[in-house]
Amino acid sequence: MLANAAVLTPLAAARRDAVARVWREYRRQVLGVAVLSPLAYVLVLFALAIAPVYYVAPAREVTILIGAVLGAQVLSEGDTGRRLLAAGGIVLGVVALALG
Repeated sequence: MLANAAVLTPLAAARRDAVARVWREYRRQVLGVAVLSPLAYVLVLFALAIAPVYYVAPAREVTILIGAVLGAQVLSEGDTGRRLLAAGGIVLGVVALALG
C-alpha cells in the first residue's frame, strides 16, 4: 500500500483539480472503497488462518461472479451471457472443491 501511495501521489498532485472534483462528487463512494478494500484483504488473511488455502483461494475468485453481475446490471456491459456463464463455472469449481 505504501508503494501504491508513493506511485500515485505524484499523479494525483498533478491532477489536483480532478481529484478535488471526484472527492466532492463521490466522497461516499471513495470512503467506501477506502474502508472495504483493506477490509477485504484482512478478511482473506483471517480466512487463510482458519481454513485450508485450497478452500480460500478459489472462494476469493467468486468475486468475479459479483463483478460480472454488477457489470451487467449497473454498467450495462455487453456479452452478459458469456460473462455469467464463465462466472458460473468458477462457482461450480468452488462448490466441487468444497464437496471434495
